[in-house]
Amino acid sequence: MPRAKKKTGKSSLPDKAKKEVVPVIIEKEAKPLPKIGKVLRPSSSSAVNTGYNFKKQNKNFKKLEPSPLRPPALPAERGRQSKASEAVSASPSLGGPAGKEAKKNMNSPKINLYRKIAVSFIVLTVVLLGVIFYFSFVKLNIVLIPAQERLSDSLAIDIYGNGSEPAVPGKSLTGIVEQTSIEEKNTYSASGSEKIGEEVTGKVTVINNYNKNQPLVATTRLLSPDNKLFRIKNTINVPAGGSQEVEIYADEVSADMAIGPTKFTIPGLWAGLQDKIYAESKEKFVYGQQAKKYIQQSDIDQAIKDLKRSLLEKAKNELGENYKGYNEVIYSVDENTISTEVNGKVGEEKDKFDVSMKAMVTIVAFSGDEAGKMAKGKLEEVVPDNKELIEFKPEEINYTLNNFDLETGRATVNATFEGKMSLKGGADIIDRQKIVNLTRAQLEDYLSGFKEIAGYEINFFPSFIDKVPNLADRIKIEMKK
Repeated sequence: MPRAKKKTGKSSLPDKAKKEVVPVIIEKEAKPLPKIGKVLRPSSSSAVNTGYNFKKQNKNFKKLEPSPLRPPALPAERGRQSKASEAVSASPSLGGPAGKEAKKNMNSPKINLYRKIAVSFIVLTVVLLGVIFYFSFVKLNIVLIPAQERLSDSLAIDIYGNGSEPAVPGKSLTGIVEQTSIEEKNTYSASGSEKIGEEVTGKVTVINNYNKNQPLVATTRLLSPDNKLFRIKNTINVPAGGSQEVEIYADEVSADMAIGPTKFTIPGLWAGLQDKIYAESKEKFVYGQQAKKYIQQSDIDQAIKDLKRSLLEKAKNELGENYKGYNEVIYSVDENTISTEVNGKVGEEKDKFDVSMKAMVTIVAFSGDEAGKMAKGKLEEVVPDNKELIEFKPEEINYTLNNFDLETGRATVNATFEGKMSLKGGADIIDRQKIVNLTRAQLEDYLSGFKEIAGYEINFFPSFIDKVPNLADRIKIEMKK
């Protein structure tokens, strides 16, 4: 657009042109340009050739203000200004409905971008906090309850008397080795039995309420209310107004003849006397088998075995005072010196028989405390490095005499003993690397596979965690005693 020439004096434009103002359509209605007397050169900062200034802030155009230096447009210019106004009105960046929509569409990608950045930042922050929480607070505590395993062993201990030298240093103890003669006798029952019959036995009381004595011969019949027949064993004479007790037996022997207390009639008496003379039983009859006893070989063997024990008990009772200086004394019957006499023979019919025995009893006395220390040391030698001996009872050691020599005063005693062992407190049998990331069920299966573990406690922290941490140093294992 050509610039207006600068003139002096009054304007040559008609009054109608002076009063006419070209409006510009923006967000608000444009105000008419004021009348000016002089035409001044527009500012060099003017951005639009329509004679109006655009003020821009935050990258958006605000309302266009009319330039006070712009003179009223000529008729030729007004056409161009109208077209410019229409272009301005239609511009999305300068206002109007289309401009607002374009403005919104232009800002929307930026807002979405900011939103995505903010959400991503929040998510990363939560993940980072979760990782920090996991590595800082999540842990697993496993308490192991060790199993008590039974351990047994034996040890040969050399016992030597005063004046002798130890045969095996470190496995020998001083003591006493000697013998004494002991004799014992006892009576035993024969267990052999042969059935020769059966019987029913019992007693009845015969009552005589008549005015004369009533004699009854042996085998006199007695009849029970259920018609079971019995007989008296001996002849009796029941006084008038009195009674007499007599033994009975069953006429036909069987187990069902062992009846309880009842009243019996005497069928052999005159019918008029049967209610006056009768019998009563106070106890149940007994059914039994008749047999003969005889001696069996097992009876003799058992008698000899029992007599050996009796010899040892007799030796302890009679000689125990001689070995008070030792808290462990072994008594053993010398089998080569046993002399036995049996009053009877195998198959002989006897209810009882007598057996006598004489033998030399070997006595070995020594310190049980020292022997216990040896036994405990032997057990500790076989206990694995990751375990420890937790129980040993010296008083439960079983001692047996292996051999002896009276001339040298030596004997060899075999000690059999046992104890209990379990894992040490600092034993590390669980490989932490093998249990990382396991679930509770998988961890329980893994722990159940150790025979050294009797039980366990699994504690996750926090409690809602149910999986082993993936760092081995977050796993704590302790032993419970």
